[in-house]
Amino acid sequence: MYDDLMTGQLDKAVAKQGAGDLTALLAGGDTWTIAASAEQN
Repeated sequence: MYDDLMTGQLDKAVAKQGAGDLTALLAGGDTWTIAASAEQN
């Protein structure tokens, strides 16, 4: 049942927004860096 609901949700999102482009996402400028805080060093 969960698989069917998840598949339906994904299908609706793709129909509404398109399939997307993973390469464009990874090459885009919307990134961030996670660094250890000074307290952990």
